[in-house]
Amino acid sequence: MTEKELQEKKKELLKRIEEAKSDEELAGLKKEIEALKDVEIEKKEEKTDERSLLKGAVERLEKRSVDFSNAKEIEKPIKEERKMEEKEVIEQRAKDLKEGKAVRVAFDNGEQRSVSVSGGTILVPKKYKNEISESFNAVSGMVDMLNTVPLNGGESYSVAFEKGYGEGDYTTEGGEYHDIDVDTDYVETGRAKLTSYIEVTKEVKKLPSAQYLALISKRVTSSIKKKIGAQSIVGAGTTNTIKGIYNADEKVMPTGEGTSDIELAGIDADTLNEITFAYGGNEDVEAPQTLILSKEDLKAFAKVKTKDEKFVYSITKNGARGTISYKEGGLAVPFVINSACNSISNSKTTAGKYTMIYGSLMDFELPVFSDLEVQESTDYQFKKGMICYRADAIIGGTVSKYNGFVRVKKATASV
Repeated sequence: MTEKELQEKKKELLKRIEEAKSDEELAGLKKEIEALKDVEIEKKEEKTDERSLLKGAVERLEKRSVDFSNAKEIEKPIKEERKMEEKEVIEQRAKDLKEGKAVRVAFDNGEQRSVSVSGGTILVPKKYKNEISESFNAVSGMVDMLNTVPLNGGESYSVAFEKGYGEGDYTTEGGEYHDIDVDTDYVETGRAKLTSYIEVTKEVKKLPSAQYLALISKRVTSSIKKKIGAQSIVGAGTTNTIKGIYNADEKVMPTGEGTSDIELAGIDADTLNEITFAYGGNEDVEAPQTLILSKEDLKAFAKVKTKDEKFVYSITKNGARGTISYKEGGLAVPFVINSACNSISNSKTTAGKYTMIYGSLMDFELPVFSDLEVQESTDYQFKKGMICYRADAIIGGTVSKYNGFVRVKKATASV
């Protein structure tokens, strides 16, 4: 073994020690290190012997009177030629091995053996990435903007709201005061249990490179939040389901004339103004609230142009949220994407379907009767070596403000 090979072997052993996964592997590496030390000692002894011999040869030459003036210079020593030939042969064999070709290997005793190696599997060890590349976000940013009410241990929850109040009137001197009414009502939030469950084999826990179990634990939590995000829009409000904004109780979100529901055929230059001015009472222009829409409709806003091919809207994006504003200034409205929303710009969405929603997300109450809990267990299916993860939460949900949201219906397209 040459000095260069010795140094390379040392580097290889140090690297393998860092990557060792078991005590058995470390013990084997220890033996290789001891063997390498012996080789290193032998090399040092050989160098010492060579130095002694050279020193003696020089001393003998100095004592002898020899004339080398007529000696011919040898261009390349025979020994050096032999080394060059051996190097070329070794390089060629290495190339053949890498390409999976059969190689003839000659030994000092004249014996020859044939070695065949398949394409690269022995020469290139398999490597593993240290981290898992996660999928795109599937949880609406709307979830973290709802009005969450902790009610651990509760069984039901009623939300009171005001529908309106009367107007004072003129009264003659000494006459009776005019009666007014304060109209109130309430809605039930309902109570629904959401769960998620997954099983993985015990062997997954032993995988060194990627944090599979951490990802699995994270995803059983995300799956619950994903469901809440969708159901806050489309929840039917039947047994064991919450009431989403589309299907809110008519007491709090009435339908028909004079309500906050509006109809639009599509998205154009006036859409943002139409939606925002439909929100609130007749005496105020409310501060901008939040527009909840699909990604497809957000794209439709971005594509609206004037007759002279200038973009109408300016959109700033930050993940699931951002703002939509008019390019020439004025109104700027925050938005949040929710894939459960129907798309008004999609030709497959039929007339009469609810699409975009506009309002304050604090006006959707989400009582939490039992907080989100994630558990790991190895007891169930212990015999099969399975690890189980489960998550559950008990929640409710309802619109809590009278006409608290503008719901945009898709109108019948004009001919």
